[in-house]
Amino acid sequence: MKALAKRRVTAPLLGAVPFIIENVFIVLIMLVFAIIFGSIPENDQFQLFTHAASGIVGCICACSLVKNVSSVRFKSALKFQKFDISVPIMLALFTFAAGEIFDQLDGLLLSNFMTVEPNKSTEFGLYGVIMSVVCAPIFEEIMFRFCCCELGRGAYKMPAICIASGLFFAAVHLYNIQGAVNVFIGGVCAAYVYCKTRNILYTMLEHAIHNAVCFIPYDSLVYYEKNGFVLSRWWWLALNAVIFALCIVWYVKMFRKKYGENYFEVDRETGLPYSEEISEQLTAQPAAV
Repeated sequence: MKALAKRRVTAPLLGAVPFIIENVFIVLIMLVFAIIFGSIPENDQFQLFTHAASGIVGCICACSLVKNVSSVRFKSALKFQKFDISVPIMLALFTFAAGEIFDQLDGLLLSNFMTVEPNKSTEFGLYGVIMSVVCAPIFEEIMFRFCCCELGRGAYKMPAICIASGLFFAAVHLYNIQGAVNVFIGGVCAAYVYCKTRNILYTMLEHAIHNAVCFIPYDSLVYYEKNGFVLSRWWWLALNAVIFALCIVWYVKMFRKKYGENYFEVDRETGLPYSEEISEQLTAQPAAV
């Protein structure tokens, strides 16, 4: 039980380490450039280099932490065989539709008694697309899904892990309250899918699809603003409600039946999650009669 209590304290702290390391590395890169060249470049190339380099460092830190703490290697979360393309597509549809519905609900409620600064729109451009559609899905999914979920395994139950991952994911994006709720929903759903499938490729692809959609210039057609909150037109909200319902049906009929394993099995004697090797052995052994 002491081991379990220790993991419950250390798991959230360790989960934040890769993100902290990433940002410290960004600052170090800027300091190096400022010292050597006398100024910090403000062009897109430098921004891309800085975020890519720091993201790689953060991911290396995340994978190392998970391997040392939980004995889980990152390659075990990369499952190319029997890749089910419906999972990232339906996850993208569900998170988008759910986000639109909750944006409408909290927007209608909160806009009556408060004003917020609108969230910044996604900047279109080659480097912006690369950072949003390539770098962010890889780096953020490793740090916020793979690392947070694997470190929490054995210390907390799956719902708590998914909620914590979503909260952390929303907090670091620095959006207004409406945007934070939207990102939180996406983070929770992605964490749930990873916990059930243990395939980080699903959430990476979903993340890329979601960010790519943000570059489509449809805002003026489907949204209007009230006190900084974004609200949807009735037909757009109805369309997303239909998509949301279809995703629920897909989840009940297909996903839940296919991915029903409990990866959060814990050794009752030590209170720790089984290692990768032990888990494989347990899965291979026939059940006692």
